[in-house]
Amino acid sequence: MAATYLYLIVTIGCLLSAQAKIIHHQYCIIGSGPGGLQMAYFFKRANRDYTVFERSNISGSFFRQYPRHRRLLSINKNNTGSKNSEFNLRHDWNSLLSDNNSLIMPNYSDEYYPHADEMIRYLNDYANVLQLNIQYNTEIIQISRAYYKNSLRFKFITSKQSIYMCDVAIISTGLATPNIPSSITGLHHAMGYETMSTNTSEYVGQNILILGQGNSAFETAESLSSVSNILHLYGRNRIRLATSTHYIGDIRAKNTKVIDSYQLKTLDGLLEGDMKNVGFFKNKRNLIVLGLRAEPHLPFLYDLTGGSKEYHRIIRCLGFRYDRSIFSRTANPKSGEKHLERYPSLLPNYESISVPNMFFAGALTHSLDYRHSGGCCIQGFRYTARALHRLLEWRYHQIPWPSTDFWSNQITDYLITRINQASGLYQMFATLADVILIKKNGQHHYLEDVPVRILPNLREYTGRKIIDGFITLTFEYGKGFSKPGKDTLAKDNYSHSAKMAHKSRNIHPVIRYYKQSIEATTRKGRLPKANKIHHVVEDFLTDWSVYSEHGHYLKLFIENLFRKDLNQYYTSSCYKVNLLCLNC
Repeated sequence: MAATYLYLIVTIGCLLSAQAKIIHHQYCIIGSGPGGLQMAYFFKRANRDYTVFERSNISGSFFRQYPRHRRLLSINKNNTGSKNSEFNLRHDWNSLLSDNNSLIMPNYSDEYYPHADEMIRYLNDYANVLQLNIQYNTEIIQISRAYYKNSLRFKFITSKQSIYMCDVAIISTGLATPNIPSSITGLHHAMGYETMSTNTSEYVGQNILILGQGNSAFETAESLSSVSNILHLYGRNRIRLATSTHYIGDIRAKNTKVIDSYQLKTLDGLLEGDMKNVGFFKNKRNLIVLGLRAEPHLPFLYDLTGGSKEYHRIIRCLGFRYDRSIFSRTANPKSGEKHLERYPSLLPNYESISVPNMFFAGALTHSLDYRHSGGCCIQGFRYTARALHRLLEWRYHQIPWPSTDFWSNQITDYLITRINQASGLYQMFATLADVILIKKNGQHHYLEDVPVRILPNLREYTGRKIIDGFITLTFEYGKGFSKPGKDTLAKDNYSHSAKMAHKSRNIHPVIRYYKQSIEATTRKGRLPKANKIHHVVEDFLTDWSVYSEHGHYLKLFIENLFRKDLNQYYTSSCYKVNLLCLNC
């Protein structure tokens, strides 16, 4: 098989020499959605040779169609009481990163959950104002690998048969292909979320069954429950509420009206079961009945005479996957396994596990923090895109990960600043970390927003070497506080004392110390057990600026690590100390 691939690659390479016109770029990005635009911004700022291919005539075309009922789930909190732009990004879930402070979503919408049209307007202004190199109306229909100028590169073919050769491919097409399982009997009777009418008058007085229990299903239920006769949602697992799991991809409170009506018995309901054991059949009244079976090899049990509940409509809301149709055999990235099958399988540096020099950006990188952090949406992947750019800068241009040097007695203050302002650590909790590379001479290197998964191979990925140990800063929830069914509003769910900081349940800063480099992260990509660890107590206001509760204990922890007094003494304070210590 490998020999066949090599033959194909060599053959394609020979044919390329006969092509009339080939355009070459170092970086080729597919998709000018939020992830692609964010990558393009960093490439432009670094003055790299890049281009973006977009099949539509605008950026962010996904938002023309989705969400179907036109309200975003991403928070747009305009008023935070702070003028610090970095802090405000903690509560602005829609804006991309840039040096232009006017290019933020709060300047486009005052609504907490903006209309999707405002996202389109914002993304296109972002692309135009920053003058990003985007080729609109250019659809890539195939990606393969071929030799060009004595190097193995990616060959991009457009629908107009133009050919581009690219050193590095970055796929940022998002999850836009509806998930339509072939294993569900009678699924052809259902209409898809992607094409359903949003005119609620068409559903008045009808019995409706929605397949799926994700946000698109609940968004649809939220819209139709007020006009339907009965409305049921059928899912394969128990409901996962974001208020219990702290995962923004789970069911958001904005769309949970149907749960309220179900529990208060007003004709709405939630059903659970294996989708492989459910089928849909039409009866003589041209209505759809639900058939069930105990095992896949057994026949369905259903009643077409009217004894079973009849539905006027079945609406499929089973999520999305990424489009794999553009990949040829010579450049076919491996998909994830089991529940990650709809994502590409990635190395810690966002590179395909099976195709070298093919990277992914945007929502397609979420397999690395699936159900654990915020990489599914803009507020998370804007930071992983920045991390990817920094990784590419080292790999292809020998520019190490940016760092700032601090002396030992400066570290505590800067940690407190980052704890109170950093948005990347806050949104990508437990997934991104600030890393302090300790130096025996007392001048340490501070690296910001580093993916935790690359720490075992930090030098390889960033050009920064761990010599005398390192310190990490992450934000984390307490152990066992984020899971389906967890009562996060129960009594005593807050720790109020610094002495009990290690039992903090809500999001809070965690500082770890490692004497030497680590060999691996945990299976879920978390930091392994540290030599020493310090929890900064959770705070109701997420304000960790009170010295007596936060800074003081952090300073003691850092002093203990370096085994030195890190106080900064001046003439007056030295005189006072000497007077008090005459008998010391």
